[in-house]
Amino acid sequence: MKKFLTIWILLIGVSANAQDIHFSQFFFSPQTLSPAEIGNTPSQYRLNANQKTQWRSVSQPYSTFALMGDGKFDFLPEDIAVGASIMNDRAGDSRFNTFSFLVGASYRYKLTDDGMHRVQGGLQTGFTQISIDESALSFNNQYNGVAYDPNLPAGENLRRNSRLFFNLNIGASYTYTKTAGKSVTGGIALHNLNGADQSFFNDTGINLPLRSSFYVTADWKINEDFDVMPAFRYMDQATFGETILGTAVRYTLLDERSLYRSVFAGYFGRFNDSGIAMVGFEVDQWRFAASYDINVSDLVRASRNQGGLEFSLQYLFGESERNKSFKHKYCPVYL
Repeated sequence: MKKFLTIWILLIGVSANAQDIHFSQFFFSPQTLSPAEIGNTPSQYRLNANQKTQWRSVSQPYSTFALMGDGKFDFLPEDIAVGASIMNDRAGDSRFNTFSFLVGASYRYKLTDDGMHRVQGGLQTGFTQISIDESALSFNNQYNGVAYDPNLPAGENLRRNSRLFFNLNIGASYTYTKTAGKSVTGGIALHNLNGADQSFFNDTGINLPLRSSFYVTADWKINEDFDVMPAFRYMDQATFGETILGTAVRYTLLDERSLYRSVFAGYFGRFNDSGIAMVGFEVDQWRFAASYDINVSDLVRASRNQGGLEFSLQYLFGESERNKSFKHKYCPVYL
């Protein structure tokens, strides 16, 4: 019965108002945040990896992984950047799997010669495949009156176990950079513009809803040792809405010509759902962060306050925009 309810909830979610893959550390997941964030980094090239595991206490764990790379290549005009991302998400007892491969590009335009004000627009496209494993589930029809019998027919009539569809996403952002280490970025993004068909029953009119988001991030140096990194995002998809607001504080341990060391910690709130505690460190071109979602929603009786453990890893390499060599970096997502 438990697995029947699980697949019923999943299929209702998929056929009605499904939510896209997204991370609590949205500020450290640039290409899932907005196509406008492609190439929005002080380095020439950037690699990101994100992983999240959640709802272990409620069901089979939901596991999400993403790998992203972007850069400003020498064979392209200076203001154009390109990127690609691979994402995979597996959810619950049904092993409902979502795999996505996207490529994109962005264009940056300086509103002032000194680069203090600039705008950036991006476009992202690719494909997503969703699939479900019926063999991992049990249904009411497989109860023979005494016990569960997996050899009995399930009585379900899924027309297909997988579907492949096309994605189209766009985004735009504005960045104000007062000085090195003091910047604010605001952006908007629209995902699933094409409203792809996602039904396993071949029903018409069951389309992936448009997802829109608005975000503001900042990286602001307070003094030689401390920076604050506030972030806000509001995201809307059909009947679902999500608001995250919070900040992190970074302490610089070492800042010399070729060496940079820092640690940071922060707390973010997902309204009416969870608190997100985060810690991390930076070593030269590397940055690592770990966060934990503390569930406080109505699901708390089942979740026992347990949400999701999430990790992010970033590596910057190539020439720097500032001086064509790495001195040190400020968190690139906020620039």
